Amino acid sequence: MVDKWVFATKNPHKFSEVCQIVGSAICIETLPPDVEEAPEPYSTLYENALSKAAFYADRLRLPVIAEDSGLFVPALGGRPGVHTARLGGPERLLELMQGVQDRRAYFVSVMVAYRSPDQYLFSTGFWQGSIALKPAGQAGFGYDPVFVPHGYSDTVAQLGVAWKLQHSHRTRALHKLLVQLSQK
Repeated sequence: MVDKWVFATKNPHKFSEVCQIVGSAICIETLPPDVEEAPEPYSTLYENALSKAAFYADRLRLPVIAEDSGLFVPALGGRPGVHTARLGGPERLLELMQGVQDRRAYFVSVMVAYRSPDQYLFSTGFWQGSIALKPAGQAGFGYDPVFVPHGYSDTVAQLGVAWKLQHSHRTRALHKLLVQLSQK
């Protein structure tokens, strides 16, 4: 197993979350501030994560773990999906869902650990839930104030960061990836 990985994000919240999830299992560093942003032109999370990992590994000459994730809402035809980061946040999502009875939603995270074009691993994590009628809670980031995990009545932002670190789509994908890395 490679001792040091670069995690491909410029989002400090996501980087902090990933560091807490991996703990001491692997050494993980953030992207250098001066590296350009990787394009994410594809229509699937897998293609975007793989493309991002290859992009940064090529520029940094280091092994990279990249992730792409999305929130999928069946009543909106699966949107925002791969375009979740560009939707406009929870307020815009609630606006799109005004009057929608079917509130089911799920998060998907695709992780890629990339060393070279012929040497990479990937994993996927899913998180079922629904969209709240209004934002609630202060913890977390992104869609945490409006996502209610299956089996709960509180949003992720109400349940808290420690709870999220044990249950999220990103946690599930990263744990699967760490298992794969430990077997290499």
